[in-house]
Amino acid sequence: MTSAKPTIAFAGLGAMGGGMAKNLVKNGFIVYGFDVYQPLVDSFVQAGGKAAKTPKEAASNADCFVSMVANAAQNAALLFDGDDAAIQGLKRDTTFILCSTCPPAFAIELRTRLDKDFSRSDVKLLDCPVSGGTIRAADGTLSIFSSGPDADLDNAAAVLETMSGNLYRMGEISNGTKTKTIHQLLAATNIISASEAMGLAATVGLNTKAVMDHVNESDAASFMFENRAPHMLKNDWHPYSALAIILKDAGIVTDTARKEQWPTPLASTAENEYLRGVQAGFLRDDDAKLVQLYLPKSQGDLVAKCVDADVMMTASHQVSKDTIVDLLSGIHLAASVEGMAFCKKLGVDSKTMYEIISKAAGWNAMFTKCIPAMLEKDSWSLADCKEAVEVGKKLAEAVKKCSQINYPCPMAASALQQFSFAVQEGK
Repeated sequence: MTSAKPTIAFAGLGAMGGGMAKNLVKNGFIVYGFDVYQPLVDSFVQAGGKAAKTPKEAASNADCFVSMVANAAQNAALLFDGDDAAIQGLKRDTTFILCSTCPPAFAIELRTRLDKDFSRSDVKLLDCPVSGGTIRAADGTLSIFSSGPDADLDNAAAVLETMSGNLYRMGEISNGTKTKTIHQLLAATNIISASEAMGLAATVGLNTKAVMDHVNESDAASFMFENRAPHMLKNDWHPYSALAIILKDAGIVTDTARKEQWPTPLASTAENEYLRGVQAGFLRDDDAKLVQLYLPKSQGDLVAKCVDADVMMTASHQVSKDTIVDLLSGIHLAASVEGMAFCKKLGVDSKTMYEIISKAAGWNAMFTKCIPAMLEKDSWSLADCKEAVEVGKKLAEAVKKCSQINYPCPMAASALQQFSFAVQEGK
């Protein structure tokens, strides 16, 4: 690519990709958009983009190809399958930017296929998964975890910088997806924990709006809670972020961990809850709807109804707003340590990972409160965290109160086990 703005092909114009592609158009790039769903292409054209009927057509017009399709299988098909595949249209020395969330090994597999199966070592493959949600996608302030040869990243800087608010260089190919995988461990545990917490508040009849406000100003705060809880208060299950997305990402986390023979108990518990959501019929709904898993079937709107509960009632069944904070704080701390241990296992720099999570959608308040003191030692166990003893005690009380009213709290129970293991480790 030259100093002039490159022409871009963009595949995958859904909730995230559509915003990213339209933002590139808004910033003066010529963009050819492709998607299998025509209404998404029509919307993109209305925003000033150009339509491509096939991946090949999009590629033949472009200096840079950005892919934001759903998963690894779709990316492989996009690039290689059939006469209309992108590989059939890619010009020499085209940059291919993989922005989809895929397993860490996938970018290496793509590089191998490009080189050996198609003799296209000229294609500059970059591994650049993104995080930040639909609003940040549309305004060009995503976090992007870029990896690949430095010269190729330099060459793609104009495109990457236009799509990002925080742009990180993580090293060689696959380090970008390793970084995103670690981040998604935190995102996945935070999302389901928000449902577990708000379900408890509603079950005992607390004012759920007051609980949400209290949590957001406490050590239990997280990006995901602040984002998802309002959906629950409105009983709004429009798929701003569908369950299918975080289910896929949680599966990448746990699959990667299994291949590394590494335990990720909270991520595994979260994945199981997402699978329960699938069985309940929520796959295409917003992942905030998972709160209904924690409520009686006949009262799926209980969180919304409890917006009108008496704000003067400070506790019910011994469960108070502070109980909700203790439950979330314990889960978040255990998950934060689990994520950083996984980071070390995958060989990603811990200090860089801390900076990334602190600014991204996987953030929680316990992460920024407790992890900095653990960075220098780079030993990732709750036994090495000075706050863990007190946080674990409060979590144990919260889990006990849940048990007394037969309220399911799988994330809190899984977190509590990790605090118990830390006690044994310290003996």
